[in-house]
Amino acid sequence: MGIAERIYFIVNAFLDWVYPPRCMVCTNILPLYQDTRWVCEGCSELLTPIIPPVCIICGAPIEEDDTRCAPCRKRKRVFSNTAVFVYDDVIRDVIHRFKYNGCPRYAQGLAKIAIDSLGAGYFDGVEALVPVPMYIKKRRRRGYNQAEELASAFSALTNVPTLYGYLKRIRDTRPQAGLTPAERANNLRGAFALGKQVGIKSFLLIDDIYTTGETLDTCADLLKQGGAEQIRCLTLAVAIKREKQHKPEDIEVFV
Repeated sequence: MGIAERIYFIVNAFLDWVYPPRCMVCTNILPLYQDTRWVCEGCSELLTPIIPPVCIICGAPIEEDDTRCAPCRKRKRVFSNTAVFVYDDVIRDVIHRFKYNGCPRYAQGLAKIAIDSLGAGYFDGVEALVPVPMYIKKRRRRGYNQAEELASAFSALTNVPTLYGYLKRIRDTRPQAGLTPAERANNLRGAFALGKQVGIKSFLLIDDIYTTGETLDTCADLLKQGGAEQIRCLTLAVAIKREKQHKPEDIEVFV
């Protein structure tokens, strides 16, 4: 065991003693004998990764004969996204605690689950991970950027470096929730910028949730302008729009 691994082990052992690890789903304290430090045995089946076939753009589950989901057929994108989970009630609560309830350590568990599902080979050919940035004032209020925490966790498990500060958020924006796709795109106009050119051609953008894809599309387009040749995205979850069959007056809802 190297020095870095020993330090990691000692730090996590100390944190586990001071703050006993809790299940990311039910928040109950995990048994000391349990191998995993993230999800209890009773909740393990509730965090079920997406199984192909999936949309080649957003990563949502689709019918076997399709290549794109209905919303993605209507838009042209400069990237392809991989989503680990469908944004259901369970993963929504986990991500909410991860983002807003001071649980940045969830990134380690979520990254481990993602890699176990995707396979380490998923990161082959990626030169750098780029987290979707957060406006500096918002980051200070929250104390961390969940996308950066995820990218750091993925880097630790794959040895693919994370590029901090290359993609910057230079303007605060309205919350994207509740906005139409056109309003989302307009809301993000001029919100991001690139730092000094780094000569990297293959990026993996990291974010927590794929909703309409406007944020990722804006960031990916900027990376392309900076000379990137291959841009993929990885999100924890994808929000799926479905039509209600039993209420024709309802158009679409998130599930």
